[in-house]
Amino acid sequence: MKALDRVARRGFLRTASGALGAVAVAKHGVGQGWAAESPPRRRDRAALDRLRADLDAQGREFMAPPKPDQQFLNLLVQASRARNVLEVGTAYGFSAIWIALGLEETDGGLTTIEIKPDRVESAKKRVAEAGLSVRVTCLLGDAHQLVPTLAGPFDLVFLNADKSGLADYFTKLYPTKLAPGGLLLAYGAILLRDKMKDYLAAVSHHPDFETVIVSATMDDGFAVSYRERG
Repeated sequence: MKALDRVARRGFLRTASGALGAVAVAKHGVGQGWAAESPPRRRDRAALDRLRADLDAQGREFMAPPKPDQQFLNLLVQASRARNVLEVGTAYGFSAIWIALGLEETDGGLTTIEIKPDRVESAKKRVAEAGLSVRVTCLLGDAHQLVPTLAGPFDLVFLNADKSGLADYFTKLYPTKLAPGGLLLAYGAILLRDKMKDYLAAVSHHPDFETVIVSATMDDGFAVSYRERG
């Protein structure tokens, strides 16, 4: 609790700077400014509940993070007022949809990267069925190669790919791809902490970051890192 209080005092969930309102949503290295053509659209509660229930039922079949973790991710997007978000490890698109639902509130966009073509196609289909294609750009390729080409900076980055490669992603995200005041989340920080040990050591001891481990399920969870504004 003391760690969480310390993070809160440093503005862990402070509103992202207004200057980030027009940051880029990137496509294979060609940055495109995220500019909404209409005000944020809010779904009616019944439709939103049906979509979330469907995601939860399907997600269990595809071993996606459980609903409480997805809800936590969605909540952080909204609470931090993130508008330009990057996901590394799209898989079948469940987390992308939860993130994009949060971005409906902030009027933002998501760039998500997946190395397996069949998963990209599956994710695109699910995102389209959810009516969120306008907010999500799916990239096919090796994120270790693609991340350095993205325009950024991102307000929030969600890492859910190869756990032993997270430390490399960190070196490619910091300092230019993650905005000051931004959030960096890595999933699997409890059950897969041994595979993530290099990343956890790097981000936990970095002078520009405050990091806590958060679990919404009391099972697995996130390493949540806040980049200080300096």
